[in-house]
Amino acid sequence: MIKRILLLVLPVIFFACGQGSKKVSEVDKYNDMLSHVQALERSMQTLSTASMDQLNAYSEAVDTLYYDYNPMELQPDQIDACESLKKRVAILKRDAGVMVQEAKLRFRYTAHSNPDCLLDGTSAYPVYLERGDVLYYNIGLQNPGTVKLYNADARQTLKTYAQKTKVADSLVVANKGIYLVEIVPGKTQYASIDIQFRMGEYHPVKTVYSEEIPCKAGDFRAVSNKGISMRAVFEQPRKFTLSSQLKSTFTTSAKSIAVVAVQIPAGATDVLYNLRISTSEQDKSADGKFPDKMNTSYKKIRFLGLPLYESSRSSGLFSTLLDDNRPLREEDAYCNMYVFRSQLAAKQFQDGLKQASQLPYDVDYSTLGTQSCNGRIPARGARTIYLAFENERVRYSNYIWIEVLTATPITEYHTTKYSAF
Repeated sequence: MIKRILLLVLPVIFFACGQGSKKVSEVDKYNDMLSHVQALERSMQTLSTASMDQLNAYSEAVDTLYYDYNPMELQPDQIDACESLKKRVAILKRDAGVMVQEAKLRFRYTAHSNPDCLLDGTSAYPVYLERGDVLYYNIGLQNPGTVKLYNADARQTLKTYAQKTKVADSLVVANKGIYLVEIVPGKTQYASIDIQFRMGEYHPVKTVYSEEIPCKAGDFRAVSNKGISMRAVFEQPRKFTLSSQLKSTFTTSAKSIAVVAVQIPAGATDVLYNLRISTSEQDKSADGKFPDKMNTSYKKIRFLGLPLYESSRSSGLFSTLLDDNRPLREEDAYCNMYVFRSQLAAKQFQDGLKQASQLPYDVDYSTLGTQSCNGRIPARGARTIYLAFENERVRYSNYIWIEVLTATPITEYHTTKYSAF
């Protein structure tokens, strides 16, 4: 009977609105509504054994009921009958709402269910509950692990099950809020997870959303991870001109080479640079934004567990950050960039005493004929490295903007913030 409710409600709406190509009499509308009300009243008696889908269908059918009439077309006794039916509809809607909510209280709602879940680390399963609700959790592990139950809003540990392979328990909720079932597997293993709840009093089921946020050591459910701190070496981009070979030959004040010393603080492991080369000396709005952009990119991916150092396939954290912040290239703007780790070699190059080919520069991180780019240079314990630039073009000058960051490994902490809507 309940499965037919949605089919029955459609003509009710039609007749109640009085629409259609043929006018329907008040008597016909009365008879049709009466039959629908009687059907819904009979179905009400079976709500205690109905499924959740049937309850929702029945509730929707009752909610869409609407009846009114035009007394101008009716006799007094007909008016009384119509008025009685109108009240009967109101009573049905009231009683059905109460009975549907009472019927829903006997259901267990599934919050999380996975009979074949691979756990590679600590995992938490949130669920929003109201006062008087009952939380049921059934966790099975291949190997001993620890299961904890938290009130996330109060930041309280409610129960701990240490070194168990099976946990099956329940909790009567004393306060409304978000509750967590946390599993610490100890090592990678499969688990079966079944988390359900039953309502004490009916309330809407809320969805819980999570967000990773920074925190301090010792904060509630704080998790440590390896991270980096990136700091700008220069307050402003270093800007200079590399004159053409022709101009530097005949003008003593013009030089086709330049050297920039990069001071590396203690603990820093890498130097990250952003090099813009242009045939125009005009600044761009992006100049000077390299530190902010790199730190913004880092905040977006800091919780993804990427490695601190680049792998052989260049899939590490630094490669990802630099890929996100590459400068625009000008086809006709290029120069040579050399990396010197020796102060003497850098000075000899800067003073024009020797060419780069005669000096010990870092071949792995130097680039000949480079266009605008960014990159990473390992510090390797150095306190200073020297970036040297040379314009080999005979007729045209180049304009250089160089921004440099140093990256220092640090320990960061984050936790999960939960909210329910």
